[in-house]
Amino acid sequence: MKVLFIQNNGIQESIGISSLSGTLKANGHQTDLLLVSHTRNLIHAIREIDPGLIAFSALTGVHQSIEKLAHFIKQKLDIPIIVGGPHATFSPQLIEKPGIDVICRGEGEYPLLELVEKMARAQDITKIRNLYVKGADKTIYKNDLRPLVPLDELAPPDREIYYKYAFLRNVPMKRFISSIGCPYPCTFCHEPVIRKMYLDSTKSDYLRRKSVKRVIDEIRYIKTRHPLKHVHFSDDLFFIRNSFQWLEEFADRYPAEIDLPFTCNLRYDSVVEHSANLLSKAGCYGVAVGLESGNEKIREIVIRKRSKNEHITEGARLLRERGIKVLTTNMIGLPGETLENAFETLRLNMALKSDYVRATTFLLFPGLPLVDYARKEGFLDPHFDIDKHIAESVEINLLTPYAREFRNIASLFWLFTLFSPKWIPLFKKIVRLPDNIVFRAIGAMNMLQELLFYRINIISGFVFFKNTVLMARKSGMLMTLRSVPQLIKKKKATLSSDQQIWEADRGYF
Repeated sequence: MKVLFIQNNGIQESIGISSLSGTLKANGHQTDLLLVSHTRNLIHAIREIDPGLIAFSALTGVHQSIEKLAHFIKQKLDIPIIVGGPHATFSPQLIEKPGIDVICRGEGEYPLLELVEKMARAQDITKIRNLYVKGADKTIYKNDLRPLVPLDELAPPDREIYYKYAFLRNVPMKRFISSIGCPYPCTFCHEPVIRKMYLDSTKSDYLRRKSVKRVIDEIRYIKTRHPLKHVHFSDDLFFIRNSFQWLEEFADRYPAEIDLPFTCNLRYDSVVEHSANLLSKAGCYGVAVGLESGNEKIREIVIRKRSKNEHITEGARLLRERGIKVLTTNMIGLPGETLENAFETLRLNMALKSDYVRATTFLLFPGLPLVDYARKEGFLDPHFDIDKHIAESVEINLLTPYAREFRNIASLFWLFTLFSPKWIPLFKKIVRLPDNIVFRAIGAMNMLQELLFYRINIISGFVFFKNTVLMARKSGMLMTLRSVPQLIKKKKATLSSDQQIWEADRGYF
């Protein structure tokens, strides 16, 4: 049977879709992929491929376009449509939308494989675990989750499904995953939610890691076939404090067998003398660290990040001494945050002397523990319908008197960190100015830091950006190039770094 993945919700290859495709191909099925932005006539292209099933992955905030596209396709073609991904997992009422026949909650490799094999044999599909299935009479069959499997048991990801598109194939930085899950209870992230969901339903631990051999084999496959000069590990956390056995083996084998600079995601309090030495030995170029807030109370009580300033400062020192670049990510406008709290975050970034910084205004999403906290503490209107709002806009406004200042701080944050703390009194005056296109343009320039951190040269970055604009225009995120100034001028909230990592890279559709 042939499965067609259609993607219009991102600007890069999805490791989750690659894994799904790899599992299907390993079991004798065919797969293909269409990027909406790069398909001249979508319906015609679907007819030519002639799939038995169409699959989408939905991220919260851009799921509306998938709902509309699924409905449009269903009106033209009688092909079953399944939607997976984070939005289907945490908002399973998506199954009620017209055009959508099946949704997948949680990891999708084996549920999708079982669905495809049952469809190929014309068997009943209403009892497949992880799936919600809409029957012919509109009855919805809701099935429990299945136990998780060790990551090494999954088939290798099918990256080739994306590499028919040259702009993805030729990007010199490519992302890999060595583990899934995170043990920390941060309230701004869905990780503790899905971990509890699986633990309650299946008694299995969502936190799992691939063997070093499996990780190196996946990287070597790409390195020998496609442009690859820099590796980024998109794990929530590349390693956990005081759990260094895997990292020790990796530090021995990676430079000997791959020998490419890499970046990864860490917590500062996981960096001690031994782990810093191992990162250096392995050839780590840089780490992205979720700082989130410079205020310990906010980190402890509001977002439950539970990291102390002394651990943060020490971790930064150890990385800096070994020449490992650091990108710190920060959230502005957390529930209950004051203007002074936001400037505490700025001061801490200045003190850490990070090579690159990113600051974004915070978004609330359905299913986040922080939503309940915001309601309970009065930072969200008690009558506010978060599910309805997220269906209409990707922006959520908490009750705060500092909305203007928070937007401006997020835009100007990277520029402010280039100065010393003595300039902060002036910065406090600047951020009180009306939001404007200059501030937004400065914020957009922060993208250059991302290129430097991931070691993407200007030419590759330009080609990728050109295709990003095309992707956004066709997927409904950007209607015309002339609308760019209006979009810059308009308030545009974005996912925090930790949220982006989780949403984009888990083993979901």
